[in-house]
Amino acid sequence: MQTTMHNVTWRNRRLVRAVEKIGFEPEGLNYLIKQVNPLWSILDLQARVERVVQETHDTKTFVFRPNALWRGIEAGQHIGVNVEINGVTHKRRYSLSCAQATSADDAKRVQVTVKRVDGGLVSNYLHDNIKAGDVLSLEQADGDFVLPTELPSQLLVLTAGSGITPVFSQVATLLADGYQGDIQFIHYVRSPNDRIFGQSLEGLARQHSNFTVQWCYESADGQAQPERFSPKQLASRVADYADRQTLLCGPGGFMEAVRAHWSDQSLNEQLSFEYFGAPPMLAEDAIDAEVTLAGGKQIQLNAGQTLLDALLENGETPKYGCKRGVCHECKCRKQSGAVKNLLTGKVSNSGEEDIQLCISAPVTDITLG
Repeated sequence: MQTTMHNVTWRNRRLVRAVEKIGFEPEGLNYLIKQVNPLWSILDLQARVERVVQETHDTKTFVFRPNALWRGIEAGQHIGVNVEINGVTHKRRYSLSCAQATSADDAKRVQVTVKRVDGGLVSNYLHDNIKAGDVLSLEQADGDFVLPTELPSQLLVLTAGSGITPVFSQVATLLADGYQGDIQFIHYVRSPNDRIFGQSLEGLARQHSNFTVQWCYESADGQAQPERFSPKQLASRVADYADRQTLLCGPGGFMEAVRAHWSDQSLNEQLSFEYFGAPPMLAEDAIDAEVTLAGGKQIQLNAGQTLLDALLENGETPKYGCKRGVCHECKCRKQSGAVKNLLTGKVSNSGEEDIQLCISAPVTDITLG
């Protein structure tokens, strides 16, 4: 049997090879070791839950201490969290919500912040069942939404809702590393009670004179009207926003409004972003389509759905993780038909190719392998 080495560090590779030389199957030995202590796994990235922090009424932070297979993080990346529910393993990817390690002890911890989602299988399971002392299986950190090597002298941060998590990681890392540039952080949120990391961000603002955080509420006591993003609204908050490098993360509609304005102002080169959730679908991309699955089963995809949405709605169980096009867990072979990539806007050819279900909107009827 060939051993899967994806999560295995170089030290563990030596141990695995030694086990193989004396005639043991590494998977069998790994199973026995995990019965004694699951964190001692020589093949699987496991982590013990150290703390669970209630951030808001519907958001919790889970602090993990991974085993020796952990390879560390870059601020802005995400990790896979695997949970077993009714005998079935489900994996979701969550943005890291901690700064990069500044000490050896920090390097042994990692955290994600999860908002409860109506009907969300894994998010609700984590909220209702996971507690300090539990052991979960993780996947290594990945993702390209990371800080640039050459840091700008001025930074604007625009986030909304749960999109605050990866950018909080980036800002906390910058300030911990002694970044001297000016940071203006604006977060759009439903109400003061929904402020994820509210106390932490205000604490950072008190500690660092070059960091300012501003909250924009959709609804709040005594507020005359909702404060949503618009070019005029932004200019009233940060007059020199056009001179700053910008980090952006949030729901699709918010992201599209910001990106459209940056494009109108020819500022695209100054914008780094990651969608928190699937990118929105334009009206012209929303069509009804017939999807044929392996074995000949056909399902109906309704206008406005991605391929992943349609499969889940029709009782199928495809693998998926992030639902935003970054983890590639939902990669699938398309046999025929054309799709549009909602992240890039590119329309595929009509032949056989690999696609990501969560960000693929049909342009024609589709056959999947």
